[in-house]
Amino acid sequence: MIGRLYNNFGICSLGIAFTLRHLNTLSLSKSLLIMPIISHKDLLLYLARKTTNIQSLEQILVTHQRCFANFNARFYDSLPASINAIQFLAEIGVVEVVDGEIMNIENLDYAPSMGKRAQKIYIASENIAEIIKSDTANIYTNLRINL
Repeated sequence: MIGRLYNNFGICSLGIAFTLRHLNTLSLSKSLLIMPIISHKDLLLYLARKTTNIQSLEQILVTHQRCFANFNARFYDSLPASINAIQFLAEIGVVEVVDGEIMNIENLDYAPSMGKRAQKIYIASENIAEIIKSDTANIYTNLRINL
């Protein structure tokens, strides 16, 4: 239960909004990958480092295998929060959802009052955007998400 309180749709909303700053548009299927990424503490810390240089998803999968061991479970556990986050962002006018694409309408900036975890997500968002830029089918296959 603690995980559900810690990894809620508010945190997911920030992750999606911060990542969209770097991409402007994002497919719904790719947006569902953000919460499982930010909900893993070690993975988030790695992606938030200033020295982290993302070359490809495959490179991260090889070098940080333990961070992806339960990705499929995290993906399914985070689906309700991800969907609620997208709906929330659309309702407050930060994003617009059209034909399976989420479009950035208004940039959501980090403020210190959001806390340190939000700051890590904000910093990591550029690397998260790099991870999810490639082909959706390839990403889902590499992350071993059972559809």
